[in-house]
Amino acid sequence: MRDNRRLRRFVLASGVLLLLSGYAEGQNPKPKSTPSATPQSKPSPGFVDTVLKILGVSDTPGTLKGPGDEITSGALWITDLSSQTAHPVTNQGRYRSPVFVPGSNAILALSGSDLVRFSAGSGDMKKLFPVAGVTKLVGCSSDDPDKVLVLAPGDAAGHPRIGLLSVRAGNVAPLAYDASSSADLQMVENLEGWTRRYADKQVYVRRQTKQALSGVVEWSDVILKADGQEPINVSQCGGSNCGQPSLSADGRLLVFVKVEPE
Repeated sequence: MRDNRRLRRFVLASGVLLLLSGYAEGQNPKPKSTPSATPQSKPSPGFVDTVLKILGVSDTPGTLKGPGDEITSGALWITDLSSQTAHPVTNQGRYRSPVFVPGSNAILALSGSDLVRFSAGSGDMKKLFPVAGVTKLVGCSSDDPDKVLVLAPGDAAGHPRIGLLSVRAGNVAPLAYDASSSADLQMVENLEGWTRRYADKQVYVRRQTKQALSGVVEWSDVILKADGQEPINVSQCGGSNCGQPSLSADGRLLVFVKVEPE
């Protein structure tokens, strides 16, 4: 009988402990795991992948340094490829690295430390904003016409700085590349040159010579080479140095820089 009373007391005490334990758990629930408020961002595309979205840039680099590299600035000229006729956009000036804006005949170029915009039809020029430190416009992005790939002076190792210029915002976002990557460096060298490829067309600068009474005359012309066809001299500069070519997105117009002989 005494043993039965002890057993009942033990069962009752155990029940009370279990109830208290459950109550405490209810008062202090374990925190639930919640998903991160900011999802992990995907890795950005590689340098080469980003640069290949720029009009005129291909994965088969052209000449690193070639004829026409000595041209720093001059007047802007346009060739209509359908009629094979060239005319000046500016009669004079010190403009460099012109590029067409996709979806229009507008031309962006550098003049000193300023970014300027031209209408290919009228030749009217509008100064946009200073871009101090930018040495070259490479081309506009096929994804976003507001973005222009630009080059700036290099670092201590001689590697140029590369960025994407926003025409609307007026700022440059640095575009990093791996100086230890042969693929990245090969692409950088391609950007430093003036050979450009647009679908089945390639434009580049070629040295020309002729014999004159005063001796051999040298100059540079812009050449267009379509796949399966012979190269065509599309600048016909005839003694003046021409270079820094860029083709319009529709392939109809080609802009280049012309420097008259002194």
